[in-house]
Formats: sequence, structure tokens, C-alpha cells
Amino acid sequence: MPKIRYYISGHGLGHASRSCQIINTLRHRHPDVAVEVVSAAHEWFFRGFLDPSVPLRRAQLDIGVLQRDSLRMEEGRTLGTYRAFLPERALLVAAESASLRASGVTLVACDIPPLALAAARAAGIPGVGIANFTWEWIYEDLAARHGDFSDVLSSVREDYRSASAYLRLPFHGPFPAGISCENLPLVARRAQLPRAAVRKRLGLVDGRRLALISFGGFGLQDCDFSALASLRDWVFVSEARPGAPAANFIVPPPQGLAYPDLVAAADVVVTKPGYGIVSEAIANGTAVLYTSRGEFREQDLLVAGLRRYARARFISNEQLLRGDWGADLDALLQQPLPDATPACDGDRVAADRLAALARDPGYLGGPPASRSPDRHSHG
Repeated sequence: MPKIRYYISGHGLGHASRSCQIINTLRHRHPDVAVEVVSAAHEWFFRGFLDPSVPLRRAQLDIGVLQRDSLRMEEGRTLGTYRAFLPERALLVAAESASLRASGVTLVACDIPPLALAAARAAGIPGVGIANFTWEWIYEDLAARHGDFSDVLSSVREDYRSASAYLRLPFHGPFPAGISCENLPLVARRAQLPRAAVRKRLGLVDGRRLALISFGGFGLQDCDFSALASLRDWVFVSEARPGAPAANFIVPPPQGLAYPDLVAAADVVVTKPGYGIVSEAIANGTAVLYTSRGEFREQDLLVAGLRRYARARFISNEQLLRGDWGADLDALLQQPLPDATPACDGDRVAADRLAALARDPGYLGGPPASRSPDRHSHG
């Protein structure tokens, strides 16, 4: 039986979000292909969004970037923590490769713990990375500001060069040269409920506008959103209570509403640029009011994608944290709709490719998926 082990970074929720979308589509389209997940991402997220037929094993196989909250990274501590992790790496690679062989796994997919690709090579099976960046690219930028971490960079670089192939998502950085790299369309969760039905569940029956506050798995600190009470034409939805919220807050949203349904029902998502929320806002046609997340290398790529495919407007961290949003929310909704709409069926393209590779690793030499970046233009 073809069997995929899918390794998912525990950093934030974007890696888990898009991986779940691909895995769920894979199980639906190719039920003969078994899938199991290894990840340190939040277990509650998998319970809510991962196909229940897919077993989950909790394991920490990468560091990602350590953060105080969604806006503040701990760059030096991230590199130091990875350095402390290096002595364990060889033992973990050996343990995972033995487990892959014992379990009869025929393909490793990962988003995008580097160690998983090294384990796949050690086990003698193909390893495919699925992402829009590698941690090598991120850590190179951090190391440029925090001293000599050549040992960390060498280890991560070596692991990523163990890949058999990469499926590269839009808004991407550079990937290792000399390894097959195929471009995917956007992977994003989409709403399943009608917008009007979700807004009715939220009690929006008077035509007020809806803003969804979305700051992923890290949340926000030091917020004072009491000023939002004066925005009587707006209702704000948040999964986590941001300080002392105003009266026009819904915290948390009613149970039974999936997050993509909230994204699609909102007039605006207020967030920082993260792959999961950016892709879901684009796929569901929702405007984005965004702030900076510091010197994170991926940020410029995501902002460029937002500005091409969505209505998007920037506010500073200071404005965000004091709730000074009113003028920018109104100005954002006055912006014209984007000219281009991206193809958003990357989950289907990735699922079909992974299924083919799991059944026949020789398919790595087959024709790459080909897809135009834009589905169509308005007008």
C-alpha cells in the first residue's frame, strides 16, 4: 500500500493550515494512499481541521523561529536553540529513518522540517518538501544580524539538499539549486458556508461591517483596543481576548464556525503577514489591514502577494496596539478590487502529485505540474 508520512513544522499555524488542506484533499481524491502526520503544531488545530482518518504523532523536529508574540521574534535565541539541538540531530535522523522503514512508508512529504528530508534519504525513500521558503533562507538572514552560526547553517543546508524534489508554493524565496522544483498554485482553505449565514450566526443583522482579528498561534500582547468602541459601524471578532476589548467585540466566535468561514464573512481581516491568513484572505476575497512582523524575510513576499491579489493597507504596530484603525479601515474598503485572481487549487495539484510519487517513486522523473500563476483578470 502506498503510504505518506507528512512532517509539519510547529511554527505558527500557516504550515499546519496548508498541510491539512493538502492532506484532506489527498485522502478524498486518493483513498488508497495512507497518510500519517508528525508535528509539534497545536493539537487542537489538527483536531479541528485534519481528516480524522489520519493518525497524528507529536514530535518536535524543527525549531522554526521563536517568538514572544506575533509581532516580536527572538532571533538570537532561535539560532542558539538550533545550535543546542544539533547534537540530537543525528540520533533523531536515525530514529526517524528506522521508523520510516519499519512502517512501510513509501514517500516523505514535509512542510518543512529539514531533518525529515535527511531521514527520508537515510531510509532510502523519496523526500519532497512543500513550502514557500526553507528555514535555511530564513536563518541566513537572522545569522547576518547575530554573529557566526555557520554550524547551524551548514546542518540545515545539508538536510535540505537531501530532498528528492520540492513543490514550491507562491510567494516563495530561493530553494536549493540542482533539485527538481515544481511551482504549485495557491493552497488555501476556503469557506464552506454562505457569507450571509455566517454573519447571521454572529448577530450581524443591521448591516454593520465585520473585522476579523487574526494573529495566529502566537497572539498579541500589550493591546488596548478600547478605542474600537467608538467605531459603531464595526463589529470585531477575535478568537483570543486582546486585553480589554470594546463592547462591539465577539470573543470568541460561536462554536461550529470554521475559520475560513469567518475569513470569508469578514469585510476586513486585521493581521500580520503570515502565509496561512494571507492565502485564505486572497482565496476568499477578503480585504486585509496588516502590520509589520519585524525583520522576517518572508514578509516582503507576502505583502507583494497581498497587494497583487487583494485589497490591502498597512498600519504601524503602534496604531495597531492602540486601536487606531478607523480611518484605515474605511480607506481600505474604498480601494478598487484587484485586477488579478490567482489559481487556488494547489491542494489538488499537490495531492495528485504526492499520490503519484507514493505509488511510484520513479514518477519523480515524470512531467512537472504546470500552472499559470493567475487564473483570470477582472473585466
